[in-house]
Amino acid sequence: YARPARVLSTASLSSTRTSSKSTMKFAIALVLALASSASAFSFGGRGRGGIRRSIRKNPFKGGSKGGNFGNFGGNGQPPINNNGGLNADAAGDGDKKDDDGSGLWAAYNAKLESDPLLTKALTSLVGFTLGDILAQKFVEKKDEYDFIRTLRLASFGFLIHGPTGHWFYGKLDGAIPGKGALQVASKVGIDQVLWNPIFGVMFFGFMGFSSGENFGGVVSKIKRDLMTQVTGSWTVWPAAHAINFRFVPTSQRLLYINTIQIFYNVFLSIIGNKE
Repeated sequence: YARPARVLSTASLSSTRTSSKSTMKFAIALVLALASSASAFSFGGRGRGGIRRSIRKNPFKGGSKGGNFGNFGGNGQPPINNNGGLNADAAGDGDKKDDDGSGLWAAYNAKLESDPLLTKALTSLVGFTLGDILAQKFVEKKDEYDFIRTLRLASFGFLIHGPTGHWFYGKLDGAIPGKGALQVASKVGIDQVLWNPIFGVMFFGFMGFSSGENFGGVVSKIKRDLMTQVTGSWTVWPAAHAINFRFVPTSQRLLYINTIQIFYNVFLSIIGNKE
């Protein structure tokens, strides 16, 4: 009976990978929808023009120098029309849609270039929202879903995590350029020793005040739970950030962080709402 078990295990692994990829597509699509709507209202539709920009290499499709993969040109880049913009199908605006998410990735990168702060804030909003949904539905298994709690976490992602992460990682990469071992180790150390507790204070402070706690209650919460959050972070983020600072472009750091943080946010959601 060992062989059927192995087949089942392989099928389960394949299903998990497919589910993770679908979740990523959904999250990116939701960010794009929110960013496009916000751009239309806040910037007079300037976000639409952001589609007509070149993008970084698409991680969903491999590419080799001079190669041509589907709708993408050499090195995984999208084809450029005569006006210097992306073709409609590569930008995600045409009738043809790539099943593997290429159009979404192109559009997301265009949004990062046209509206970086807004796009990162919305990326964090989606990450914290999904994290709390997972926490309530599958970990805590609450009888009655707490929508206000999810709204508080989503607000923290949009108002605090996204903007401060945009600022901090931009400054960190500017202060310590390069991707060598020493630079990566320095960035990981600064992130975990300096930024990690600052993030914890912001998180518990926001969650406390937004739920009606007074100043004394918020301070007590920080004193009681900050070290739990910090040491919990050390079990996940040093290795994750080593990959982050070595391989991920600065503009895409928050997407990478939020992809991992969807699951880490389950922990934050539970500890942040603990009585």
